[in-house]
Amino acid sequence: MPRQTFRSTFTRVLCGIVWAIIAVVAIGLLVTPGASEAPAIVIVGALGAAALVTGILWSPSVTVDDDGVQVDNIALRYLVPWAALIHVDTRYSLQLHTPGRRIGVTAAPAPGATGSLRAARAHRRSDSPSTPQTRPGELPNTDSGRAAEMVRTRWHALREAGRIEAGVAENVRVHVGVRTGNLVLLVAGAAGLVAAVALG
Repeated sequence: MPRQTFRSTFTRVLCGIVWAIIAVVAIGLLVTPGASEAPAIVIVGALGAAALVTGILWSPSVTVDDDGVQVDNIALRYLVPWAALIHVDTRYSLQLHTPGRRIGVTAAPAPGATGSLRAARAHRRSDSPSTPQTRPGELPNTDSGRAAEMVRTRWHALREAGRIEAGVAENVRVHVGVRTGNLVLLVAGAAGLVAAVALG
């Protein structure tokens, strides 16, 4: 089955809006006579701001393939083999449970109060009825609900195909690593933005 990656719809839209604002401000400063005597500083500041937005908003994701789930949060990456997964929860955000560990997925937050009401109304109008006990984060038109469905669908399909060994979760290692590239991006972005403010 193909590899699938999920990013929050809200953060993708927000990312696009913020990138556009950064570009408009930078272009405005560069083309307005006298607005900036050092174009390089404006460019460095804009690139720094864009790097911060990319590292914080765009980079978090959750990916599934036939080997397991890859969770890319801002600072850490988790590689969860399917045999280590014991539960998928959406109480506060999408959370993957393994023996002794609960991994929160930054890319799939549960909706807030307003988002929950809007998602519940939209779901009631759809053809897919939900039970009164359905959590807002489980609704299929929320980020956490869509991401959870993606994870569960692949997990259940592989389990039914006999490709996941049962009863070995305690002995299967979850790999945790630092997302060095993303942290370097954030540090460089912050440095560029601070330099532009200090020298501007």
